[in-house]
Amino acid sequence: MASSILLALACAAAAPAIAKTPKVLFIGTDGFRGDVYGTTATPNLDALVADGYLGREGLTSDTAISGSGWSSLFTGVERDKHGVYDNSFNGKNYTAWPDVLSRIEAVVPNKRTAVALAWAPLATQIPWKADTVYNAGSDANVLSKALELLGDAAGPDVLLLDFNEPDEAGHAGSYFNRDAAGYAAAIRGIDDNIGKIMARLRARANYVNEDWLIIVGTDHGGSIHHGHNTPEDRKTLIAFSGESVPNLGLEPLRLAPRQVDVAPSILAHLGLAVPAGLDGRPMHKPVREAAPAFGANLLVNAGAEYSLGRLDRAYDSDVPGWRKGNGGQVVSYAQYTWLPARPSGGGENLFIGRDTARSNTLSQRVDLRGLDLSGGAATFKLKADLGASSGHRARVFLRFYDLRGLASFSAAGIGHLFRGGDYYRYDIAADRVANGYPQSIATNWPGLEKFAGGARDIDAAFDAGNGKAYFFKDAQYLRYDLTARNVDPGYPLAISGNWAGLEKFAGGARDIEAAFFFSRSKLYFFKGDQYIRYNLDNDRADAYYPANLSDSSWPGSGYWPANWSGVLNFSNSKSYVFKPGEYLRYDRTLDRADAGYPATITAGNWPGLQALYAGSAFELASSGGTGAMQSYQLNGRVPADAQWAEVEIRFEHGAGTGDAFADKLELTMSR
Repeated sequence: MASSILLALACAAAAPAIAKTPKVLFIGTDGFRGDVYGTTATPNLDALVADGYLGREGLTSDTAISGSGWSSLFTGVERDKHGVYDNSFNGKNYTAWPDVLSRIEAVVPNKRTAVALAWAPLATQIPWKADTVYNAGSDANVLSKALELLGDAAGPDVLLLDFNEPDEAGHAGSYFNRDAAGYAAAIRGIDDNIGKIMARLRARANYVNEDWLIIVGTDHGGSIHHGHNTPEDRKTLIAFSGESVPNLGLEPLRLAPRQVDVAPSILAHLGLAVPAGLDGRPMHKPVREAAPAFGANLLVNAGAEYSLGRLDRAYDSDVPGWRKGNGGQVVSYAQYTWLPARPSGGGENLFIGRDTARSNTLSQRVDLRGLDLSGGAATFKLKADLGASSGHRARVFLRFYDLRGLASFSAAGIGHLFRGGDYYRYDIAADRVANGYPQSIATNWPGLEKFAGGARDIDAAFDAGNGKAYFFKDAQYLRYDLTARNVDPGYPLAISGNWAGLEKFAGGARDIEAAFFFSRSKLYFFKGDQYIRYNLDNDRADAYYPANLSDSSWPGSGYWPANWSGVLNFSNSKSYVFKPGEYLRYDRTLDRADAGYPATITAGNWPGLQALYAGSAFELASSGGTGAMQSYQLNGRVPADAQWAEVEIRFEHGAGTGDAFADKLELTMSR
C-alpha cells in the first residue's frame, strides 16, 4: 500500500504542468498623455506595472489624431500603410492591413473575440470580424460590458476596450496636463476602471488556468488640445503586464514599446504567427537590455533595422531608440532613386533627414556610469556610413557629459561662466575671455563654497536683474549679492519647497541643466528634454509645465531637443545656448534661434572659451559626409569623468533634390 502511494506521488510529480490558456485584455485610454503617468495617483495601473513594465517614449503619428493612433494600435502598422490620417478615416486601408481581431478570427475562428468602444467611429469605421462589437457610447457602458464579458466563464479569449474620458476632459479644459483638474480626475477615473476590471478578471472561475496578457495603451497625448507634431501630443503610454511578462518596471528599455507593437504582441501571446509586413514586433517578453560594456556597440537600432522603412517621405515617423530633432526617418535603400544601392550583406534600411527645409537630427544618449573610466585610459571608436545627394550633408557628433556642467549668466557687460572648479570672466565688449582666466571659482566667488561639495560643479545660474544672482547645484540653490560679492545670509537652501513647480521635472527639483532669463515673468529652467517657465514676481512656475523642448516651443532650435548645457545673455537681445563643443544664438526679441547655427566653439568666435569642452566633443568626419556613401571612423580618448555620451546624426540640407543619409553607426569603448 505504501509503495503504491509513493508511486502515485512520484508519477504526479513527474507529470508535466497543465498549460494555461493564453488570453488577452487590452485597455485603451484615449488621450492619456504618457508623462502624466506618475504625477497623479494610479494605484491599479501601478500594480500592473509592478507585474510587467511601462514605456513612455514611443511616438504616435505626427498628426497626433485619434483615428491614426487607434489604427496603429489595432493593426500593427504605421500611418503610411493603414492610411488613416485623421478622424474622417478617409484613405483607410484595412483591407490590406486588417485589425488584430479580424486576423485572429481568420486563423482561429473558435477564439472568442470582443471589442467595446466608447468612441463611436472605432465601431463604425473599422470592419471588425470579432464575435462581439459593442458601440458603447460612453466609458460607463464600456466598463459595464467589460465586467459582463469577463464574468462569463466561456469568454472572452481576447477583449479590446476603448475608454474616452481623458480625451474628453482634456478638450473640455483645453489642456491635457497634470495641472488641469478635470484631466487629472479623468486619469484617476481610468485607474478606478482598471481596478474594477482586474478584480473581475481575477475572480474568474478558471482564472488559475488562464495566462492573461494585460496591455494598456493610448492613441495620443496632448497639450492645448492635440493634433500637433510636438512631443507633448505624440508621446504615448504602452504597458505590458501579466504572468508571462518580465518584471522590468518603469522605462526599462531604450527601444521602448510603440503603438504598432500591440497587435503583434497579442498574436504572439496567443501562439499565432505574426504576419510579414507589420511595423511592430512582439514586446510582451522583452529581454532586459544589456548594461554598457567595453567592446560592445553602445547604440541601439544603430543600423536602422529595428523597424521597416517608411513609404511616405512626408511622414515624420517614430525612429525607435533615437530622439528626433526636426525630423529624421528610416527608409529602405531602394525607396528613392537618389539613395545608394543596398550594400552586399548589409541591412535593408538607412537613416535620412526627411525635412529638407531645415536641419534634422537623430540623437541617442548612452549612460556610461556602469563603465570603469577611471584613470583616463579608456578609448572610443566611432564609426558610421555617411553620404548625401548634391547640396546636402550628413554629420555625426559625439559629446561627453560629466558632472561639471556649465553654468553661465551675464551682468554689467560681463559674462560669467562656471565649469568644474573653473571660472571664466568674459568681457562682452572686447568679445574675449579676460586676461588671466580661467581662475578658481572659490577664489573669485566667496560663499559658493557653502554648497555641498564646495565651490565647483555648478549646474545653472542667472542674474535676476536686481543685483542678485542665483546659483543651482544638485538639490540646493543660493542667492548671491553681486554688489557685496557674497552669498546672502541663510543660504544655501533646498530647491524643493522654495521654487514652487520645479518639483514637476522628471527626477524632481534638482540637477537643473540651464537657466534662461528673459524677464522676471519669463525665466526658463531646463532639464533633460523638459523646460519650465517660472514667474519670479509670483514666485512660482506657471501652470501647464513642464513642456518639451522642440522647434514648436523654441523656434529654430529644434535640432537640439534635449540637454542644453548653459545660456549666456548679451544686452543686444542675443543669447547663446551651449552644448559640448557647439553653441547656437537665440534672439530674445524675435523669440527664435538665428539661422546658421549651431556653430563650433573656436578661438575665433569665443576667444578663451574654446577650452571649455576640450576633449569632450568630437565630429566623426568634419570634411566628409557628402557625395556617395562612405565609411568613416574616429578614434579618441574617453574623458575619465564622463557620465553620459551623446551621438547625434545631423542632416544638413541645401538646394537640390535628395537628402543626406547615414547607416551602420557604432560607438564602442575599450581599455
